[in-house]
Amino acid sequence: MKVISIASLKGGVGKTTLSIYLGASIQKVFPSKKVLLVDADPNNNLTDFFLREETVEALEERNLFTVLIGESRLDESIRVIDNLYILPATPDLAGAHLELSNDPSSMIRFRKNLENFCETNKIDFVIFDTPPSLTYELFLALHLSTSVICPIGFSRWTLQGFKLIDRACRKLEAPDPICVPFNVSQKDAERIYDSGLQNVTKSFVPKSAQFVKSATLGKIFSESLDIWDDLEKLVKEVL
Repeated sequence: MKVISIASLKGGVGKTTLSIYLGASIQKVFPSKKVLLVDADPNNNLTDFFLREETVEALEERNLFTVLIGESRLDESIRVIDNLYILPATPDLAGAHLELSNDPSSMIRFRKNLENFCETNKIDFVIFDTPPSLTYELFLALHLSTSVICPIGFSRWTLQGFKLIDRACRKLEAPDPICVPFNVSQKDAERIYDSGLQNVTKSFVPKSAQFVKSATLGKIFSESLDIWDDLEKLVKEVL
């Protein structure tokens, strides 16, 4: 089981979009593999993408936060949509920092539950969509990670966000983050490569209006689009 955190301390860089399409691309490249997407962001955009037809009441009963505080089981809180396993979040997840930050054993319990679920259901990849802040939810994801991917555009604050994630990974003894130029123009990708950042992927995902359309509709876009070629190149490089 590989656990991948999509992380950046800069908002608006495409963490949720990359989480969704990395999971979908893994299934295209490795059709026999199973992927679990975990929404670890109280903004719950990944949840709204896949589960917008589910009622708020149902989501509030079974989600990542209720699993962490012992109000629901992991296996009963995970949904399956389009062959992807989804563990949703609600804004209540923001309370995890207050309730669990002084309980380090909570991360150990969740790790054990996650490992058992993945072994039972033969899950090969777990992808965490994380918040842009140094909170319990991010620390949980980094603690569990076998790799950390940081989507990046070209701006001084986005670059700073990558450096902050790098520092957090070192402090938590998590893997060194991999920088991915994501949803950027060719010119901005070249600027990122010339910026001096270390550990940047050779592959980059070009800017596409299809990502906006996909988020609006809550649907993964057509497999006929050329953007899948770039996503599949990224999958093969980082995995």
